[in-house]
Amino acid sequence: MASRSETPNLSRRRLLQAAAIVPAVAIPTLAVASPANAAYQGTIARDEVMTRARNWFTEGVQYDQGSTYPDIEGTHRYRTDCSGFVSMAWHTSTPGHSTRHIPEIAERIQWDQLKPGDVLNSYDNHCMLYHMWESPGWIWIYDLASPASDMRHIKVFTDDLRDQNYIPRRYRNIRDN
Repeated sequence: MASRSETPNLSRRRLLQAAAIVPAVAIPTLAVASPANAAYQGTIARDEVMTRARNWFTEGVQYDQGSTYPDIEGTHRYRTDCSGFVSMAWHTSTPGHSTRHIPEIAERIQWDQLKPGDVLNSYDNHCMLYHMWESPGWIWIYDLASPASDMRHIKVFTDDLRDQNYIPRRYRNIRDN
């Protein structure tokens, strides 16, 4: 699949690492992200989905199907694989849905209907969170693909995704902002 990658904001990562060694009284002044407002397993706005996705990207979450990682609020832990990531972004039940079960909570849509926070799902294979169109035929996605790539934000060619049987889907509990 043709793609272009973006790397996490390393200066922000260094800031977060530095915050861990600063005395506890100083940590509130170093906060760089606020928790999303969506209720667990409730409806969620598209901008909240994208805030949650960017959080895991910025944190540099590593792929490991046998592990979990906390969400932005730190109250729920999700599997660190592709569908666990999408489940976290949508704030669904923990530890997350599988790619096989995404169709149970997300309705099929057309490619030209994609909006930020929708998903591209390949049954029993992989899923990725749609971010935005780059140019005709190219989109930006967030995904947690493999141990070799970990959390990524990449540009991909839609014809490649179609050839691999990816289906655009919309989470039933997502709402426009």
